Amino acid sequence: MRRKTSGIITKILRLPVQFPLVRGMVSYAVIWPTCSITQDYLANGTPIQNADWNRAARFGFFGTFFMAPVFYGWLKFSSRFFKRKSLYTAIKRALIEQVSYSPLAMAYFFFGMSLLEKKPIKACMNEVREKFWPTYKIGVVFWPTAQTLNFYFISEKNRIVFVSAASFVWTIYLAHMKAKKQKGEIITDDGIS
Repeated sequence: MRRKTSGIITKILRLPVQFPLVRGMVSYAVIWPTCSITQDYLANGTPIQNADWNRAARFGFFGTFFMAPVFYGWLKFSSRFFKRKSLYTAIKRALIEQVSYSPLAMAYFFFGMSLLEKKPIKACMNEVREKFWPTYKIGVVFWPTAQTLNFYFISEKNRIVFVSAASFVWTIYLAHMKAKKQKGEIITDDGIS
């Protein structure tokens, strides 16, 4: 029985190696909630025992089941158009990503996370409107730099893992932006009004 169990565990542990999407999802499942907790600590000094575990769970769920698969699909799609591995191609690819994928992903993040907070659609839209441009301005500098390094130096099979590491820094910033109150938003004991 013990031998059969260890065989199953071995197969499970090989999944991330065999399937890059699973590897990315596992990375995001760890990184995104950790970023939420880290941001709360950096901004408010909140110790881990007092962490907002519901918020961390929302970050983990959204990162794992929404952002990682979408980003994996984007990487697979965009890889078809950029076969050469040169610094010029890496910079070009990063800039194209910044004007095509990034705006959609950012709006998707603010809207999706707001939905997970059970905010009404109008509040979700307002959050995108208020937080998109300030966040995008920082992203315009951060992501082309990270992605140029990613596309030029990192092999395709490890790109989503590299992006997960860059995402750690970026997601702390996203958590910071997400935590900012919307104009006119009032927090009550039983939720947002």
